[in-house]
Amino acid sequence: MQAGDDGQPFQPAEGHPEANRRKDAPPPAEHPPVNQLINLFLSNVEASGANFGFDQASRASRQMVSGPIPREQVNRLTRHFVEPEPFEEALEALRKRAVVTLCGPDGSGKFTAAVNLLVRVLGEGAPIVRLSLTRSLRELADHQFDRDTGYVLPGWFGACDQEAEHHWERVEGELRQQGSFLVVTSPEESRRTAMTTRIQWSPPDDKGTLIREYAGGGLTDADITKVVEALPEDLTMACLIEITDLLIRGLPPEEAVSSALRGAAKDQVHDWFEQGPTREQILDITVPAFLPGLSERRFGQCRELLKTALAKTVPEESVQESEPADRPRRPAEEAFPQARGRRWENPLIRIRQVIVDGRPRRLVELREAEAQRFLFAEMARRFDEHFWDAVRAWLEDLLIEPEFSLHIAAGLARLAGSSFDEVEGSYLEPWSVAAGREEPARSHARQKRLTTVHVLWFMCFDEDMAPVALRVAAGWAAQGSTVGQKYNAIIAFSGILGRLYPIEAVKNLWQLTSNRGAVLGPLAIEAFGGLFLSQEDADGRVRVVQFLASKIRKHRGVPSRVETYGTALRAMLAVYRTDDPQGRPLAAQLLCERPGLVDIVGYTWSVLLVNRPVRHAALAALYANLDALRDHTEEPELIAQRLGDVLGGLLTKDQQDELAKDFTALAERPANRRNRANTVAAALLAAIERAQRRTGD
Repeated sequence: MQAGDDGQPFQPAEGHPEANRRKDAPPPAEHPPVNQLINLFLSNVEASGANFGFDQASRASRQMVSGPIPREQVNRLTRHFVEPEPFEEALEALRKRAVVTLCGPDGSGKFTAAVNLLVRVLGEGAPIVRLSLTRSLRELADHQFDRDTGYVLPGWFGACDQEAEHHWERVEGELRQQGSFLVVTSPEESRRTAMTTRIQWSPPDDKGTLIREYAGGGLTDADITKVVEALPEDLTMACLIEITDLLIRGLPPEEAVSSALRGAAKDQVHDWFEQGPTREQILDITVPAFLPGLSERRFGQCRELLKTALAKTVPEESVQESEPADRPRRPAEEAFPQARGRRWENPLIRIRQVIVDGRPRRLVELREAEAQRFLFAEMARRFDEHFWDAVRAWLEDLLIEPEFSLHIAAGLARLAGSSFDEVEGSYLEPWSVAAGREEPARSHARQKRLTTVHVLWFMCFDEDMAPVALRVAAGWAAQGSTVGQKYNAIIAFSGILGRLYPIEAVKNLWQLTSNRGAVLGPLAIEAFGGLFLSQEDADGRVRVVQFLASKIRKHRGVPSRVETYGTALRAMLAVYRTDDPQGRPLAAQLLCERPGLVDIVGYTWSVLLVNRPVRHAALAALYANLDALRDHTEEPELIAQRLGDVLGGLLTKDQQDELAKDFTALAERPANRRNRANTVAAALLAAIERAQRRTGD
């Protein structure tokens, strides 16, 4: 996958994905799939029918992190929970005030504790909802809480104002009235939660008890003791659970700990830096850290570019002058440098021989892929801004060739885990401000800007960095950002960021649809189709449909909101025109999976079919959706009849006649004469007619 001109996803029309790749270009990145569809957007955008975001085959490991928490996840979080010392105090405060804040470091189990607190006060069957962490305190106070429901607001960073005390009183009063409860988690005490009861959270001290409880008695005391002795002090609860899972699967204690902590790679990287690597060795290791899997020749070319950039910011003579006088001088380089031989001796690098396109290739890469994060951590800790200035200049030069974009983005996302300040200040901020429409289609500035979108997407695969990626994208979408940053926000929220944070995605995309002009507004409208496609399951897609349907109902018939109403219609049409990887409308599958959605779907189709600006496109989209029903159900005519029953109660007789006439014309087109939609369309029209007769009677 590559970033196109605007990072929008497209599928190659034909041929193997390797076919057009340069022979010396790096192989496809072995990273989680970010996107496999790219659309090209040039200066003038006509984005009708475009798909944004992930295709269904591109399943990310990350799931939605706002909205109702699935019951199986609640059960998993409560099944083996061990109550630490602060639990009873937090439980008493929650029962008394209906709101409590758990303060403590990341990884201390605050979210799991929040779920367990809510289950204790509400019972095992009560629904638990994860609220959006971008809500302002005012928005939280205005929220309509459901009855007998638990709410979690983890890692909240929403805005706060001078009326914080008043807002929290409103929240508490509404929760009490509904018999519901809210648990907020925060890494530290802050003004946002100053008016709530705050509990300093810490996990249980006895790690052995935690392991024994989670394992359910399946481990020996000796194995548990070995594991506890090998654990570091700053271990997160999630990591402890991972180690226990490995023990349950049969791994020896030492191997389970090492695998979970990647301790071997970490120690090896640390020891390598402690030995004082030379300038040449630093160059050798920096290139595969950002660009894994280069051919030896390509590696040498990229390394030479880095060497040149480093010479400008850290001249070699300055390095020698800064060394202690008593340090022995390095031996002179051989008469003819054996650079490739030196790489073989580096314990962190390997040269791997693979078969690419039927041809043997030698690729330079890190010996352990997990070493990448530790390399960046050590570099961030040891090297000053002069080194990082050279790296930035080097990466900017490399981005002239788009095939490096994904590798660079993945490296920057990993670097962000160690030094987000460096990534934000040197890359995300300066690279994201490009103007967008005014740029040449394949300019260097645009390539840099789109790389920052991929950085956010890769950050989403890190549980700790995903909320940071959301904050950056929300900032891009806010007022005062540049056109290029708003462009980026649209793309980011229509991809994996929208899958993780669907509530925030619909909110931000809707806000961005109000941008006037030929590009940003239409792009944000069509991005709802990409958001619809990016959702992991039917629940996420239903949420998108319901959001747009509510906007249509709210603004329909309001003279002052005609433009906003049109925006909602076009966004809904974008959803209905969004195809799955097989080229079939995805909304047809949703209607077959969720027959109860027919009232909402029927209503939205009825308004699309009678609105003149979108009617022609809506007719073609409905025809395609009817055709796709056969792929998802054995009774497509029955689904069409149910849809027709709804439409029949909403369309007038004249509108029905016009629809039948247009459908007949569509069926007679040469491309549709053998189309399977004809009999399904006939069932739809017959149901509309019967429904209207019943209404008339």
